[in-house]
Amino acid sequence: MVKRGVNIEFVRLCEKFIRIIWNNLADILIWMKIRLLLVLVIIVVCVGVFSAYIRDGIGSLVIRIRDPQVGWGPATGVYVSLSNILIHRADAGNESGWFDTGVSATNLSLGEVTMFSRIIGATELQAGSYNLIRLSLTQAVITVDGMNYTCRIPSEKLNVQITGGGVRINANQMSHLEIDITPRITGKDGDFKLTPSAKATPL
Repeated sequence: MVKRGVNIEFVRLCEKFIRIIWNNLADILIWMKIRLLLVLVIIVVCVGVFSAYIRDGIGSLVIRIRDPQVGWGPATGVYVSLSNILIHRADAGNESGWFDTGVSATNLSLGEVTMFSRIIGATELQAGSYNLIRLSLTQAVITVDGMNYTCRIPSEKLNVQITGGGVRINANQMSHLEIDITPRITGKDGDFKLTPSAKATPL
């Protein structure tokens, strides 16, 4: 008799629970839909934030220098100083979108980078594509017959198109850019001129 009473009470509790669920079924479904909607919103926001991070995050650019030793003329050694190497963002205007990399070089011996490029610095940039660099050649010294001479430089600033459509900077990743400097040296009797030219190639 005790077991039967317990079974009856259990059945009554089950019936009561079922009635509560049935009477509040609509509210429960609405609550579940709201939770599902919130989960979807959170997923969309997370995907958007991640995409923005990949698109607009910060990446690194390593800058290298190389010179194939062409056009040196009478010189057996060439030493250049570069300051304010700038880089231009591809989606900006011609005179806007320039960023100072903070990379420079003083008395860089081009004779030491004829076979292999040399790292002169690195910088952090906003993710995106960059299509130009601007070199500021502040000084050039050459060696002729064992004597050093300071060269005249017709134009200190040199804009260089980056080949391959530009260098791509990706968030939290490292990219490399090689600057191939090809100076042309003319003159004699201690009066020399260095006309710079360059090519920039993503590696």
